[in-house]
Amino acid sequence: MKFNATQIPYRSTGLFSNLVNDYMEAKGTAQSFVEYNATIDGYKKAIKQRTSFPTNRKVLVKVLQNQYTQLEKEVSGSNTLNNKESFKLVNDNVSLLLKENTFTVTTAHQPNIFTGPLYFIYKIIHAIQLAAELKKQFPANNFVPVYYMGSEDADLQEAGSYTLA
Repeated sequence: MKFNATQIPYRSTGLFSNLVNDYMEAKGTAQSFVEYNATIDGYKKAIKQRTSFPTNRKVLVKVLQNQYTQLEKEVSGSNTLNNKESFKLVNDNVSLLLKENTFTVTTAHQPNIFTGPLYFIYKIIHAIQLAAELKKQFPANNFVPVYYMGSEDADLQEAGSYTLA
């Protein structure tokens, strides 16, 4: 299938605030809120700093492996995915976290009333693509995409109603 892709700068869409546009363009007010720009140079600086940050990788991997083992048991009868292959890929990525040259590309989402499923799917895909691109740019390192749902503190009272003024 052939297609043409056109990139539109965030600012040109008119959908984002000046703060978001400044962040994407690495200028203006947003610079006071971020330590690293979303550029190759910014990622290089982040990687360098994170190598000196102590992380108990063994505990992290043990907890994640336990959670995914339980999940795998719960969905083992499901025919919606090729579960065996999917869990192997997940376990391979979790195992990479034991290595000192492995970094995470993390995104999260807290359910709220005005963002539908497309938004968090986009966030997940973006984390996966960024991890793959960083692996190309920094082949000596590993990058594991991580997504978590911040739903533990969202109750029906909080997310179940709204006031539109």
